[in-house]
Amino acid sequence: MKQSLNTLWGLVALLTLGSTTECFADRPTISARFSKESVEVGDRVEYILDIEKDRATEIGIPDFEEHLTDDEQRERTAAKQKMSSYTEYDDDIFEYIESSLDTIKVEGRRLHLRKSYKLAVMETGNINILPSILYFEKNRELPDTIYAADSITLHVARYEQYDTTAFLVADPTSQEGYKVDSLRAAQHLRSAGIATQKNLPFIFAEIRDYVTYSAIGIILLSFVVWLAIVIIRRYLRNRKERVVLPPAIPPHVVANKALVELSHRKLWQNGKFKQYYTHLTAILRVYISGRWQIGALEMTTDEIIEALRDVELSYESRRDLVAILRTADMVKFAKAQPDAEQNEMNYTRAYYFVENTKELAEEHNVGKQEITIETKIHD
Repeated sequence: MKQSLNTLWGLVALLTLGSTTECFADRPTISARFSKESVEVGDRVEYILDIEKDRATEIGIPDFEEHLTDDEQRERTAAKQKMSSYTEYDDDIFEYIESSLDTIKVEGRRLHLRKSYKLAVMETGNINILPSILYFEKNRELPDTIYAADSITLHVARYEQYDTTAFLVADPTSQEGYKVDSLRAAQHLRSAGIATQKNLPFIFAEIRDYVTYSAIGIILLSFVVWLAIVIIRRYLRNRKERVVLPPAIPPHVVANKALVELSHRKLWQNGKFKQYYTHLTAILRVYISGRWQIGALEMTTDEIIEALRDVELSYESRRDLVAILRTADMVKFAKAQPDAEQNEMNYTRAYYFVENTKELAEEHNVGKQEITIETKIHD
């Protein structure tokens, strides 16, 4: 009996410990810092609050009195009166400018948030802040306040206006006959406890943003220059390639020779359908450009068909050209793979298109019978 009771109490203790551990595991953690360790009164500074919390955890973040409507201000005042454990930051020390909230990282259910405030410092001396947020724990009527592990300090130096006429000395070389003794002025500032910019300690955090943005700017500028060089070089290369010298031989002779060479390469027989139809249509485009002075090399299939609409062509020649160009588009853009019969048929169509449309002497055209695939088969 005693052993059973001990076992029961052990289970209760484990459950209690597990629930307590889970409760603390869900509690947010915070840390904060100022963007600068020291400023002069009236300067701007960024207050950065880093928060790590569970997705389902509700929190309240200080807002440094953002600009609100009258109704929103009344609602906030009423809410603060119910949250006795929540302490706002002193508005007489800081003047709110703007703020932002960003999600820095997501790890499973844990969110890493960053709340940034841009503030103007209105008081001098050492300003100590213990960063805090509200934690709305389950089954509790009022929220709890969670503080950072350490407080942060901002050193705010005062500035002093002084009359420069008190530090004037004679200077015969000057047009006015006098000048300001900067050494005496600096000694006066030091005796008043005011450190000049020359004597202030170097703080990298104050220039970190400038260094970061400068590096990003240099990288982006380098990329833009590189991209411009690539585009210009490609344009010049393409322009050079577009310069086509007039052929010394008739267009149909060039086309027939190219068709013979294409047949010997056996591209589609080796599964290179795209290369085959690219070369086949290129041969026809070059032929059309030389035969009718149409810029077919720069045109799409539909533009070529439209450009040849006013050209005197037989129905069969026009039909064969359209069939070749349409099949080539399907191969190049839809990755079609025509069968052997269709590939041979398109090659034959290209050959007879050139033969039937080539430019001959006038006397040779008299009584000419157009050759088609059907007439060739009947022969």
